[in-house]
Amino acid sequence: MLATREKLHVKFIYLILALLFILFSIPRLTHLDAHWNSDESRWLHRSAQFMSAVKAGEFSKTLIAYHPGVPTMWLAGLRIFWLPASVDVESLAHARFFIGVLVWGGIGIASLLLYQLFGKWIALVSFACLAYSPFFLAQTRRVHTDALASLFILLTILLLLIYCQNRSRRRYLVYSGIALGLALLSKSYALILLICVPLCLSFSGAAWKNLSRRHRFLMHIRELVVHLNCTLLTAFAFWPVFWTPIFGLLALGLFVLTFVLLKGDLENKHRHLMWLATLGIGQIFVCVHRSVQTVWLVFEKVNWAVTTPHEVEHFFLGEVVNDPGWLFYIFVLTIKSAPLVFPFAVVGMVLLWKHREHSDADAGKYQASLFLFAGVIIFTLCLSATSKKFSRYLLPAFLLLEILASIGIVESLRWIGAWLNVSRVRHPQAVKIVVASVAGLGFFFIQILPVLSLHPYYGTYYNPCWKVTDITKIITVGEASGLDIAANYLNEKPSPELLVVQVSPLASEFVKNYFRGYAYRADKETGLSPDYEVVYIRDSQIGRVSQTGTLNGELEAVITLNGIDHVWIYKVR
Repeated sequence: MLATREKLHVKFIYLILALLFILFSIPRLTHLDAHWNSDESRWLHRSAQFMSAVKAGEFSKTLIAYHPGVPTMWLAGLRIFWLPASVDVESLAHARFFIGVLVWGGIGIASLLLYQLFGKWIALVSFACLAYSPFFLAQTRRVHTDALASLFILLTILLLLIYCQNRSRRRYLVYSGIALGLALLSKSYALILLICVPLCLSFSGAAWKNLSRRHRFLMHIRELVVHLNCTLLTAFAFWPVFWTPIFGLLALGLFVLTFVLLKGDLENKHRHLMWLATLGIGQIFVCVHRSVQTVWLVFEKVNWAVTTPHEVEHFFLGEVVNDPGWLFYIFVLTIKSAPLVFPFAVVGMVLLWKHREHSDADAGKYQASLFLFAGVIIFTLCLSATSKKFSRYLLPAFLLLEILASIGIVESLRWIGAWLNVSRVRHPQAVKIVVASVAGLGFFFIQILPVLSLHPYYGTYYNPCWKVTDITKIITVGEASGLDIAANYLNEKPSPELLVVQVSPLASEFVKNYFRGYAYRADKETGLSPDYEVVYIRDSQIGRVSQTGTLNGELEAVITLNGIDHVWIYKVR
């Protein structure tokens, strides 16, 4: 009877967790038709073109973008099974939904992996931080590549860390390679992981301390070959451009080699291991050579993207520039992150460092957190070295910081609990409950509620610690936020279909998608007599259009989000 009650209790807890998981998905999966963002029209076009090529069997035509954005095109392309292959608000909402569902499932998987790495409490807090990370939440509600790439990068790192803690669980090495393949198919900056993976494997060899240096080197070679093989096999499987007989044969060879390396007991067969590793490196070289021949355009455009600043200027530290320089991403990390992230990330590292030699578990946690911190540094430095910079490119570093902050929050509470145990406090358990309750409420009101209050315009979030500063004088803001509100405001006018509206250059596309009348771009059409003029803050920041407009109109309405004026509507006399 007691065992039955315990089983029912466990099932009830699982049911509650499942319901909470569904409940927490609401901010990510509702009001998906709001706030059309930059490049989403392109990806809707690309996904329709991608799916049409797959249906027609013209696989070579699935090489469309240099990002390459394959998962984005697969997911956004699913909408054509229900809707026409058009670019409108309904198609946008469906495409966003499929991307949001995959990202939400990925957050759940990441939380389970964090449970294996750090335990239940850090996993639970990490889930809350990842679910309500304002920058991540804003990017997951876009038909773009950065949210998916960041998610797959996170899974690659977590799976690899679990494998390094116990190298007998080789399936996690395989899963990490698959996640890396999906990350590379999502965004070209996932190539930075080719630095992180060998670094993690080389610095996580505690289980091999008794092995000779030569033996350890050979085992690392085997791990790298298996990991890269799985990455290549994933790319061959998900990108139809590789669906050719030659790549089928290469994939078969890679699969056989990977199976032998995983299943064979090679600890005492160095010679065989060396031959297999050499064969694997040779096959990878052939595959990479063929891949470069097949998708040379991708690599050319990646090089172009890295070395060429964006054609649309940035506004940074009071200046209009094409390349904002090395300080840009440092400011992005502080402005776009929630207020508890940086302080508790530092606290977590300090507390784990103090306990790093107390037990193997603490040492493993410290080592994993150290690698997460190294990942933040590597991504920030590598992306800062490029000429083309956008805030969203740094999204992988934000996810790693959220996990480090979660470690800091939990370790701080544990430190307080340990202090209460040794202090002369009456009823220490009751005090612990009070402390945990206060911490939970504080986390909700400081970290979560300010994010939810911006629904669905999460891109307008910035760290409240910057409230004393005018953010619009430091960095570019907007991300097309508020333009749909401006269009709906004009739609409420009498006979809106007869209205003519002049829109500042970077905002015209987003207003047109919602406005029922005729909207035109200010620098493309002339000679018209508009009824209204709409000015977007980003155009004003980079000097394309004055904030007061160009037609001497009378200010009628201002769209304000999170305390910042984003759009000005002028009535033209």
